[in-house]
Amino acid sequence: MKKSKTNRIKISQCMIVKNEEKNIRRALSWGRGIVSEQIVVDTGSTDRTVEIAEEMGAKVYHFKWINDFSAAKNYAIEQAGGDWIAFLDADEYFSKESAKKLIPLIRQIEDIQQNEKKVYVITSRLVNIGEDGKIGAVGHQDRIFRRDSRLKYHNKIHEVLKFSDYTSYNGFDAREDLVIIHTGYTKEAYEETGKTQRNIELLEKELLVDRDNVETLAYLGDAYMAEGKQEEAKKYFYRAMECGEEKGERIHTIRSVAMLIILYTRKFDIQQEEIVRELYQKTVKMQTDHPDSEGYFGAWLYQKKEYAEAKGHLEAALEKMKRYNGLLPVYMSVDLKVFYMQLADCCSHLDNRDEAVRYAVMALGVDKYYTYPLIMLMNLLKGEQGEAETAAGTWDILSQLYNVSSLKDQMTILKGAMLTAFPALEKRVFDAMPEGQRRAVQEAIHKKAEEMRAHAKSPEKAD
Repeated sequence: MKKSKTNRIKISQCMIVKNEEKNIRRALSWGRGIVSEQIVVDTGSTDRTVEIAEEMGAKVYHFKWINDFSAAKNYAIEQAGGDWIAFLDADEYFSKESAKKLIPLIRQIEDIQQNEKKVYVITSRLVNIGEDGKIGAVGHQDRIFRRDSRLKYHNKIHEVLKFSDYTSYNGFDAREDLVIIHTGYTKEAYEETGKTQRNIELLEKELLVDRDNVETLAYLGDAYMAEGKQEEAKKYFYRAMECGEEKGERIHTIRSVAMLIILYTRKFDIQQEEIVRELYQKTVKMQTDHPDSEGYFGAWLYQKKEYAEAKGHLEAALEKMKRYNGLLPVYMSVDLKVFYMQLADCCSHLDNRDEAVRYAVMALGVDKYYTYPLIMLMNLLKGEQGEAETAAGTWDILSQLYNVSSLKDQMTILKGAMLTAFPALEKRVFDAMPEGQRRAVQEAIHKKAEEMRAHAKSPEKAD
């Protein structure tokens, strides 16, 4: 039987690289057995990137770097022979589950579009992974697209796909199915590659051409924020916000306002309340469903100890976060455990014990080794009738959050119990340990206590 066209889908995996020997193997691995060819365009590597790519069977091409990401990417596309392009960076890869879905998804698109507009681009979810391996900001990217001579990358930096004649194209939202993991925005990655300084130089050149470009201004704010230069970041976010309001460009205006509120929250100053409230009101007027401004305004109020008002904004932000399906990245996801902890503390100050317990548990659900909500939870539970003597209910709850047979988890609970003066819970932990391990831990604690007492009694040394 003759195969239908939809059964012969060919995907070309493309990437541009420079000194990516740490990432190139993983970057190529996800596509093996799925894509028809792997095209690597090197822009001047001095490490083993090219050697490793060739070892893995990729087709390697060389492109002289001209400070233009779009030019390099478009050169890579020109070398591709597939029906579709998968263009991920070397510090990105599809999860195993997503990679398996790729061809069936494209086949589905090819089958259903016979009676609908032709799909040219597939949108994937992008999940940033931090230095601790935990999920950071979540956004989206158009990285899967049909090979078409009209569809090219534009902009020298922060490049975007567009038709050459700038007409619109039909897209397919696959964010629920396709997840790209991105590891390139960790502090270590920035220091190794010098990405931020490179980005700043390219963006500032772009501003010389169009000084009021909202997108360029906002991306400069991002770059300076990544460099830790908060005042410079604020300057560009303010300019992006003002130009965006003037031009009616919602996306980067909303994002710039949110980033300004985040910056003011990170460096809390009660004297700046009027500024922060004015920024928040801008997002209210824009009627955005993006959660970041709401959430970080709530976090700012929490630092001001306005617990009732903070609680309202934090809860509203979490509801927005559940429903949000827009295009902007959500930075609240980076600090989710902190938002839950702040809500737990707000509820505790407002004498709402049950909600405080619920939010503390949610914070530990994000990161069970996060000390603040653990201490808060233990203090809340210890006050319940009979808990100070038995810790029975506390142990039941903690047993659902922790592996109580794991030494690391046992020591985490034990540390919390000691910090909260909860001897009944300490006993529960020791009872869960094998006898030899229990003796070793108790001896280590006793030795440490003796050292601390001896240090406290010793006379202070003269300077």
